[in-house]
Amino acid sequence: MKLLELPRDKDVLRNTISKIDYSSALIPNCTREILEKTCDEALHYGFAAVAVFPSCIEYIVKRLEGSPVNSQIAVGFPCGNNMTEIKVREAEIALKMGVKEVDMVMNLHKFFEKDYAYVENDVRQVVELAKDYGVEVKMIMEVGFLSDEQKLEAGKIGVNAGCAFLKTCTGFGPGRATVHDIALLLGAFGDKVKIKASGGIASLEDATSFIEMGVSRSAGRGHMVEQLITLGWS
Repeated sequence: MKLLELPRDKDVLRNTISKIDYSSALIPNCTREILEKTCDEALHYGFAAVAVFPSCIEYIVKRLEGSPVNSQIAVGFPCGNNMTEIKVREAEIALKMGVKEVDMVMNLHKFFEKDYAYVENDVRQVVELAKDYGVEVKMIMEVGFLSDEQKLEAGKIGVNAGCAFLKTCTGFGPGRATVHDIALLLGAFGDKVKIKASGGIASLEDATSFIEMGVSRSAGRGHMVEQLITLGWS
């Protein structure tokens, strides 16, 4: 894809920005200053959501309340191998605070043990809890660890558990969003759930390409804001 340019691609940019989950504060060394900056940027540019670790939820729920930008919790990050009860409690605390979106990592240990019933139940319990609050769940597959056959197996688990989205990666593992994986997931599950591209998305052009393929959300970090500033977006 050619580099985006203003004003010719303004509508394209606006559409891309509105589908980006902004994760600049989803880092181990997050501070109050980083949280404030991330929320300010998300509100200014109109990103879809701000994603954070659980201990940061209270701040962003209050900061984003009443705005079009959703607060988003990362549950079971980054490997998903927490006990189901812990994941449910983690999500419950955030949902009671008012969080608007839940992204959770499937249990990778149990998946590789081929205990698919456990993995599905693990996800379903969070999905059912979130449903009571009118909140959708994105199940993270961490595709960098998976063969294509395993990606399809994981996708079936997410669909059967009632997830609204299948998400490619946490961004903390070895994988990244690729055209191959997005095409695979869209082809197999695109008529059943939405797809989120996440992991190694280096630019607005990358995000736009995935959105044009059919994903409903893309991950994004601070480099995208830097790119918007360079483009003269205000």
